[in-house]
Amino acid sequence: MFADLSFKILRAYADCWMKSRCRVLIDGTEHLPSDSNGKRAYIVINHSTTFDLVALMHIARNRLSVVMDEGAFHYPVVRHLFRAAGFIPLLKSDSQSAVGQAVRKIGDGIPVLLSLTSGGSTLGKEERPRVGGVRIAHLAGAAIHPVFTMIAEDRKIYRSFKGSDGELYRYTTFRDGLYYIGFLPPIPQDVFGPNETYETYREIAYHLKELAEGEKPRYRELLAAETKRSNGSRWRGGSPERVSL
Repeated sequence: MFADLSFKILRAYADCWMKSRCRVLIDGTEHLPSDSNGKRAYIVINHSTTFDLVALMHIARNRLSVVMDEGAFHYPVVRHLFRAAGFIPLLKSDSQSAVGQAVRKIGDGIPVLLSLTSGGSTLGKEERPRVGGVRIAHLAGAAIHPVFTMIAEDRKIYRSFKGSDGELYRYTTFRDGLYYIGFLPPIPQDVFGPNETYETYREIAYHLKELAEGEKPRYRELLAAETKRSNGSRWRGGSPERVSL
């Protein structure tokens, strides 16, 4: 019960933040599962800003568990809510712990959300896709639901903060932009064999990266059309709808 309440508090923050920063356009909802009892792993295939996971909490009708780089758990105040909501820190020194926790969450019927790449990709760095999300889906017997997120480069703002551990963390935020969330066709569990290897996970992870590259032209077309339609007005208000993930 406390985890549900903590998630709702975080989602209320996400609502306020997104409504003041952007307008959200959701595409591909026909690819979302109709059965809320199914096992699901949502993988953000192009980690475009630090607030991608906030955006997905904003549109989520149901509770999610989120696997986050450990730096997020040093944010002032909200780090306590992250833990209370059942979010999972991805520790550089012990990634196995995050994998085990995520598999258990999915087994308990709670969808898990994570990113294909590390936070460095939000800062413009070229990052190799990580296999952890694919492995979690396989071990949990879950379908992989690829999620594409994007906001125009000229709307991004690069900042930093000092964490509770005294370290300086860089992050990417945005303002007055059209924020696009696209749900792609899911990858079913039957793509996996009974005894998968790292190479199989790697192949699927790189396939997800290729999907992200293929989605970028669609976003640019939508952005151009919406820019013309809006006639220079600022994009705010977030999303008028929630979806079941």
